[in-house]
Amino acid sequence: MKWFLALGYLLISSSVFATLNNGIKAYERQEYDQALAEFKTLASVGNAEARYYLGLMQKNGYAMPQDPGRALGWFKKAASQGYAPAYRELGKMYLSGDGVKADIEAAIDALTDAAEKGDEPAQMELALLYNSGEKIEKNPAEAQRWFELAAAQGNVQAQYQLANALYEGSGAGKNVEQALKWYQQAAAAGHVDAQYTLAYLYMDGQAIPQDYPRAFGLFEQAAQAGNRNAQYMLGYMLDQGMGVAKNSKVAFDWYLKAAQQGYDEAQLIVGYMYFTGKGATKNAALAEDWLGKAVAQGNAKAQKLLDEMHRAAKK
Repeated sequence: MKWFLALGYLLISSSVFATLNNGIKAYERQEYDQALAEFKTLASVGNAEARYYLGLMQKNGYAMPQDPGRALGWFKKAASQGYAPAYRELGKMYLSGDGVKADIEAAIDALTDAAEKGDEPAQMELALLYNSGEKIEKNPAEAQRWFELAAAQGNVQAQYQLANALYEGSGAGKNVEQALKWYQQAAAAGHVDAQYTLAYLYMDGQAIPQDYPRAFGLFEQAAQAGNRNAQYMLGYMLDQGMGVAKNSKVAFDWYLKAAQQGYDEAQLIVGYMYFTGKGATKNAALAEDWLGKAVAQGNAKAQKLLDEMHRAAKK
């Protein structure tokens, strides 16, 4: 008899899993009518994950009227069963006042419940809240604790923020060795700011041994991803021949990319290079145009060079 009951339980569990899996796949394909049918069936028999998904669908108006208040009810049901993502969604709704009166204390309680259950997005949400100090009292040590947990789960932004906290000593204390480990991990995962920061550290050579070729490679990755500061630094290293052969023309191309993104120091250099003909064809009109852009941003060096150009033109 026991084996029969066990077999029956196994068959029911397999059926629930299959139905839930079908619902999630339909949700991800944005086939919301099918997802709704699957989730409703499971929610009616108390499945917490199905109730959570119904909350998401109700909140966003997928295959049913958008209703944050009812969504809150679904999240509460799922949370009462210990489902961590539901706690996270409750926390976000209390934080923003979406469908419920804003309640920071309730938001932190719900997010903490989710985070302590291992929910990585909730850990990151808490870390950012404690780090910014905008909605709750700033607490760098608590921010670092949650960044660490989210970073360990592979959150690349958390890895970068944790590296900053460890390098600056703003949280639980300064630890350059650990900071470098997290910068490297985030940079390897493609985090552009981590690539830039690590490149600068290799170029600077104070926290870690100076390594111009490695710095150049990291600046290049960040520059290719569109980071204007990295584009400027790549131009600078090419201009100066740091870790790479000097090449004023290619340097100009990178300076120009940064200038086109509004970086005033790059606009100054581009103006100078058009003025002198270094790495670019001499063009007084373009020189004045780029210097004027830098001046408009308050760049005093650009104003000085522009004044020199005007004086030279009068002679």
